[in-house]
Amino acid sequence: MGSAGEVVQAYVATQVERLLAAVPGVRDGDDDAVHDARVATRRLRAALSVYRSVLDREVTDPVRAELAELGHVLGTARDAYVEGHALRRRLAREDPALVVGPVERRIDEDRSAARLLAQDGVDSWLASARFAELVATLAQDLPTGPGASGEATTVLPRRARRAWHRLDRALEAAADAPAGDDRDEALHEVRKAARRARYASEVAAAVVGAPARRSAKRAHRVQEVLGTQHDAVTRQETLRRLAHQADLDGESTFTYGRLHALEQIAGEAASDAAVTPLRRVARRGHRRWMR
Repeated sequence: MGSAGEVVQAYVATQVERLLAAVPGVRDGDDDAVHDARVATRRLRAALSVYRSVLDREVTDPVRAELAELGHVLGTARDAYVEGHALRRRLAREDPALVVGPVERRIDEDRSAARLLAQDGVDSWLASARFAELVATLAQDLPTGPGASGEATTVLPRRARRAWHRLDRALEAAADAPAGDDRDEALHEVRKAARRARYASEVAAAVVGAPARRSAKRAHRVQEVLGTQHDAVTRQETLRRLAHQADLDGESTFTYGRLHALEQIAGEAASDAAVTPLRRVARRGHRRWMR
């Protein structure tokens, strides 16, 4: 493949295949399939955004908007499952003497209800004309833009560099953010920017090879550790809400407080663990391939 258009089209085609392969499992409520569909959707969005000069924006911008909505629906379903599993696992490690009240039942009911409601949203989306139109658009070669005919080895690294500059800006904002909610939100933005940079590098790796894959790996590590931090923050919010509901029902909130404290500790540990990956991803040496 010599042109940027050919490389990006091939990457898009691969992700569309993965998305469609996951759809039957998603309809069946398989959470691994939901995860696979969500990742394929994110990769498609990133490719269409970062390499928007390679494809016709009049076509891809509406597609990106639809993918964003689909990704949100899939994410709601996946997150409800993952959070419920994590909270149950956290509770199972507690000394039974410290579990006061129907904590497990309340967690199960809350997260199961959220998962079922989210699955209804997923089912509606997949059965809609919007999804059929989205798939039909993605299944064909997308119209190309002004950058499509350029050499892939020149165009793709330059476009990927923009995604990495976005990550740099997010890192600077996080460094300046005060501790607390502002910093948590800033780190979440870093995580999203790292994911975008990772996927941009994966596209370019088709022509750049190992250097781009190394950059993608560094971004992936940031994505993982900050994902752990963000999940802990989200679980703290859920536990506060469940504690409030328990209090209204006249139940003890003691165990929810313990679990909240443990999640706070986990989030702080993840923030500490992120220091080295963040430093490594910010270095310029591994980015030489971006010119």
